[in-house]
Amino acid sequence: MLLSLAGRNFFTFREFYVEFSSGMNAITGESGAGKTIFLKALWTAVGFPPPWAGEESGNIEANFSVEDSILKRIGELAIEIEDGNQLLVSVNFTGQRTIYRLNGRMVPRQMIQILFKDLIEIHSQHSSVALLDSNRHYQILDHALQGEKSLEEYREFYDRYSSIKRELDSLVMDPSQIEREKDFLVFEINEIEQAELKPDEDGLLETRYRKYKNGKFLVQTFRELMDRLKDGDESVYNSLNDILSLVTKVESFGYSRWLSHVQLALEELEGLYNLVGEESDGLEMDEEEFRAIEARISLIQGLKRKYGRTVSDILQSCEEFKSKLKSLQELQKLEEKLRKEESIYLQKLREVGRVLDGVREKRAIEMARDIRVHLEDLKMKGAELEFRLFQEEEPKYYGTSRVSIMVKTNPGMEFMEIGRVASGGELSRCLLALESTLKDQLDIRTIVFDEVDSGVGQRLGQVVAEKLLEISSKVQSIVITHLPQIASRAERHFAVRKEQSELDTISTIEELSGEKRERELVEMSGLRGEEWKGRN
Repeated sequence: MLLSLAGRNFFTFREFYVEFSSGMNAITGESGAGKTIFLKALWTAVGFPPPWAGEESGNIEANFSVEDSILKRIGELAIEIEDGNQLLVSVNFTGQRTIYRLNGRMVPRQMIQILFKDLIEIHSQHSSVALLDSNRHYQILDHALQGEKSLEEYREFYDRYSSIKRELDSLVMDPSQIEREKDFLVFEINEIEQAELKPDEDGLLETRYRKYKNGKFLVQTFRELMDRLKDGDESVYNSLNDILSLVTKVESFGYSRWLSHVQLALEELEGLYNLVGEESDGLEMDEEEFRAIEARISLIQGLKRKYGRTVSDILQSCEEFKSKLKSLQELQKLEEKLRKEESIYLQKLREVGRVLDGVREKRAIEMARDIRVHLEDLKMKGAELEFRLFQEEEPKYYGTSRVSIMVKTNPGMEFMEIGRVASGGELSRCLLALESTLKDQLDIRTIVFDEVDSGVGQRLGQVVAEKLLEISSKVQSIVITHLPQIASRAERHFAVRKEQSELDTISTIEELSGEKRERELVEMSGLRGEEWKGRN
């Protein structure tokens, strides 16, 4: 609940500090005194930007007492809770900038809105309050359905259904594009595999090609080399044999070691001669073989231009294509699986949704009956407020049907959505009847009623006061009113005053008690003190 609200330099308020009770709090004052401005200060504290256009800086501070569930959410934001279960919202503003702090830590304004949207509800004519928000009407019915099997099943199925939808969306698959990509990958893989490439094959082929292309020159050179080594009359081989004969003649004179050197030279020469002969024999080829090598090299060069600089790169690309093809195939299998699951859960949602609609309709009839009683108490006999279900094309997070609060304020009129009620007084009483019915079910801890007594006379004011008192027994209420019957029933009574001069207007707010309160109530009633006391 709201423990206190303080401010400085907020429109016509120079400074104010108000402590609220946990029950009913009344705020009174003449028209134009600043009651609406005070309400705007509270709006600002719960995350709505202040309608501020001046250059002078100011601030608003609101102290709230909250439950453990809210404290847990605050803890997840790494914000320290120092004083039990209290939260302090601070708003500092100028004409250019507004800064929000929660327990001293700077936070985005939207975070404050989110945290407090389910804690405080402000009923101001045609303002954006929860009960006028059609997107939240289903919650009102569901408060009374906690533990209902169909509601829990629907939430469980919808969570899974939503998860499947998100997973499908993340796949971002165009089936025709996937098929085209698969076909292209298969073509690339087949093109590479049909080439039957071997690692380093390109280097060996290039060597053979160069040899064959220069074969005539090499053969002639090899033949001349073989002549010089051994085959010719003046070959190195013949010369070494002559040297061997001469060394043999002097061997017995102590030069036997020379013989081994000459013999080794002959062996080396013989080895070189054989190598040259083998290379020369290897160059013998036919034209068909040469053309085959040329074609093979051309094939590999074509693959290199498309898939990599080397044969190893081409083979690596092939493996990558296979991996990608496998991923696409698995992706299609996953999509097929998810589509089947989506269909299954869609059917489950429709089935459970029908059951949930039936449960909600039953509860809606019960609530409409209770609301009708409150409307009659509020002198709106013939008026009706009911919950209607409108079938959705696709299941939503709240169900397969949209829940909307519909109102008929007079007999013979058509039902309309509650947010379209034109009369401020009628709307206020409809909301009051609804709150009176829901008082035991609301999660809201603080309700603010602005002009709830609009268009309400003295006699009906007593009924409105009783309704507000009933609501205040369950939740904290802050009521801006011009009726003494309502103000007199409040635990705490605050009055807004206005002081005007030629240069300035200043608003103040103070708590009234004792004679001051009695005097305020008498002035509001328009009666004499004795008459007021006699009637109350």
